[in-house]
Amino acid sequence: MQLPYRKDVSLQHRRLESWLPEPVEQEDWVTVFHVYADASGKLSNSDYTSFCGYVAHVSEWQSFTFEWENCRFKWQVPPIHMSAIMHPENHPEWLKVKTQWGAEWEAKRDAMLLDLAATVGRAAIVCVGAVVDAGHFRKIAEADPDFKSLFKDTMYLALHTVVKQGIEKTEVLDRHSPISLVLDDDQEYSIMCYKLLQAMKRDDPKVKERIHSLAFVNDESFPGVQAADVAAYESRRLMVEEMKNPNTPPSQLLQLLTLGLTHQPLHYTPAYLDQMQADMRAAKGVKP
Repeated sequence: MQLPYRKDVSLQHRRLESWLPEPVEQEDWVTVFHVYADASGKLSNSDYTSFCGYVAHVSEWQSFTFEWENCRFKWQVPPIHMSAIMHPENHPEWLKVKTQWGAEWEAKRDAMLLDLAATVGRAAIVCVGAVVDAGHFRKIAEADPDFKSLFKDTMYLALHTVVKQGIEKTEVLDRHSPISLVLDDDQEYSIMCYKLLQAMKRDDPKVKERIHSLAFVNDESFPGVQAADVAAYESRRLMVEEMKNPNTPPSQLLQLLTLGLTHQPLHYTPAYLDQMQADMRAAKGVKP
């Protein structure tokens, strides 16, 4: 015979269970990820090609967008374009801001960028990307047809790194969910990026499996692309400085953008590119 107190305990247990959250099932948490990315040094004759972005679950992008836009509202500034911010004389909207801030322009500009980067630091978004020494890449590619055939060009290498890192970062949660790639709608390189992605899908089954869509958007309406632009610019700046002085420390801005360099974009330095060529030749049995 069951004792009365056991009925009470069972009832109490059921009441407690009703307050506990249900475990998250795979079908309940729609695992769709977006990678927002942008490039710095897009021209074919650029010395460096930087292509960086951020990957996150679709639910995180909405909250990040609100925080980024609220930060811009606080500072009363236009959408973020690093080239415009660093050269406001060529961009009326930013020239107006520079004029309004007067002698405090540089101090306020740097403080604003750090404030925006802090929104990145607080968000559950992960930096991906690469900076390529384009001059050295071209030098190797001109002398080595196999290297050029495999790695194509600097935009392919940098974008491929964005895509592969984006896929790898999501695999801590899910290995099969679709990923959307969202890029700035820049007439100069939109078609090129589309063709490069199609080539990646032919070359890499994982890319074909995971990247389900590609979109080109007006970056003024998408903070994820604006944040990627800042990361690409600052990552490129660091690599340029490191080529002059290898001991150049990363800026506070870059540290905020990369979770304290936990997710720092990959630098394809001359030494790194040379090693890639050596590894490629070794794989083919070619003696150095």
